[in-house]
Amino acid sequence: MNLTDAGTSYFSQVCIEKCGGKCCNPWWGIITYSIKKEGGLFRPQELKSEVVNSITERAGRITEKYVTNEETPRPLFTTPERYNLAVQDIKVANKTILINLRAMFAFRCLFLSEDKKCMIHPATTGGTEIRPEHCGYMGSPDAKPNEKGYCRIIHAASTSSDGPAAVDKAIETELMASEKHYKDSFDKPEEAAEGVVELVRLYCLNYAPYMLPPAAARTPGRNDVCHCGSGKKYKKCHGM
Repeated sequence: MNLTDAGTSYFSQVCIEKCGGKCCNPWWGIITYSIKKEGGLFRPQELKSEVVNSITERAGRITEKYVTNEETPRPLFTTPERYNLAVQDIKVANKTILINLRAMFAFRCLFLSEDKKCMIHPATTGGTEIRPEHCGYMGSPDAKPNEKGYCRIIHAASTSSDGPAAVDKAIETELMASEKHYKDSFDKPEEAAEGVVELVRLYCLNYAPYMLPPAAARTPGRNDVCHCGSGKKYKKCHGM
């Protein structure tokens, strides 16, 4: 069977029946943004508060945006179940620290049934599309990686000559990625923010000690997490 000729009904079947909600269980909201900290890291608690506020604000934007396309809209999410926050880059200029972050929020969709079926997918609503715009675009057979509407699983179904085997492999990859993000995440934004502050502190300690109060400018412990974001201990990374 040529999957590219199967039509949208086939892809709906893949999403609803074969995939089983891998990309919605949980659904990950991903936002990249920057935080600028003026005056160095002399008051780490201030940076922690800024990070917490930024996480909370952006999670709120997602819950406000993702509502059903109905006369009386219904929200898809409440608050995130988990928070995954990664430092992508740190830059220092004069007394300013620029922190580039990637925030990932694990939401539980209120319209995902106990048997992992999307209750607002057109395949279950008789073709009626009431999903938010982003959900409606997801699974477009023509979308390529990093393009709007791209789904790894649907892409495999529509482009691979391996057929069902390619879909199974894509589903496994999607599940493994989600499990890793979930494992590396935190229950509360405050916990995620603490990791960011520590990475910034270690970065300043090694590359810009003048950004730290004198008492904090000490050599990092060999078992501290390395400032570079590798996830390795300092002794096995920049401390070698």
